[in-house]
Amino acid sequence: MKRGFALLETIIVITFLSVSMLMLYGTFNNMINNSKKNILYDDASNIYKVHFVKEYLSLNNLNNLLDNSDIKTISCDNFGFESCNKIIDEFNINKIYLSKYDLKEYKEDNYTSNFNNYMNTLSNKDNFKYRFIVEFNNNNTYSYASIGLNGEDHE
Repeated sequence: MKRGFALLETIIVITFLSVSMLMLYGTFNNMINNSKKNILYDDASNIYKVHFVKEYLSLNNLNNLLDNSDIKTISCDNFGFESCNKIIDEFNINKIYLSKYDLKEYKEDNYTSNFNNYMNTLSNKDNFKYRFIVEFNNNNTYSYASIGLNGEDHE
């Protein structure tokens, strides 16, 4: 009788530990995947670059591009000065977007899955009118950063 009870007790403990380890693995795996994804989003150095580019373009009539469109892709062609391309190349910028700050729905088919994933991570806590989003290309690894805009010359 004692051997049967010990065997049953061992089976129950092994089952409990197995289920606990599977749950722990699932949680840990999600944390690792989220941290890998967050590395590509809103890196401090990229936010600094976005701020610098936004300030530079603001001096050259960035506010003229702000309108009611959901997301607008902008390029140096919108500004008409040659140094813009030098900054874009220097910072490894792939694309620049302007969007409504509180944008919840847009045509996701028009954008890459990386961009759509980034847009899903953004919060709308702050009171800005627009969002200045930059896509960086570092050796075919795309990372993103964004800052808010109010549509004024100096925020």
